[in-house]
Amino acid sequence: MAAPPNKTLHKIAGRWTLNKDLSDPFTPVLSLQGVNGFIRTIASHTSVHLNISQPSADEIHLQQTATGAAIPAVTEDWILDWTWRDGKDPLFGDMKGRARWIKIDDAHTENDQWDRECDGGLLMQAEGNKRDDEWCGTHFWGFQTIEGERRYVRRIFMMNNKTGEKMNVKMVYDFDGE
Repeated sequence: MAAPPNKTLHKIAGRWTLNKDLSDPFTPVLSLQGVNGFIRTIASHTSVHLNISQPSADEIHLQQTATGAAIPAVTEDWILDWTWRDGKDPLFGDMKGRARWIKIDDAHTENDQWDRECDGGLLMQAEGNKRDDEWCGTHFWGFQTIEGERRYVRRIFMMNNKTGEKMNVKMVYDFDGE
């Protein structure tokens, strides 16, 4: 389902489901991150759900679950002040991350058609690094019109620092409700 007009990055709380038909395949990213083939195969056959809460304008909590598989839930806590914070991911182990608001024109995602009217022309930028610096990723969150419908989108740029392999994917979400 398309994102309602009242949903913005500053009011993104709700339930969202990854639309695999509109998104790029994500299993190559998992491969770049060193996830074993068995888990990648399972992940390719699951539904991915986000439950997002927003205690304040500069704080976003996200719980990601995969239905139909024994993949552990992932929790992401983003405070948008561009300060590095340590965390632990059930799949990747020790992590560090940071997040901020960024102007669309400063995001360097030239091929993306972000909704410039939403959030005053801002995107959310999040960076995450595996603690051993094996890989790093940059996410840009925003809204786009895709196939005539307004959608919540995450553009993800990944790099494996050991092999130099780079990849970027677009993840498109359906709104499931409050």
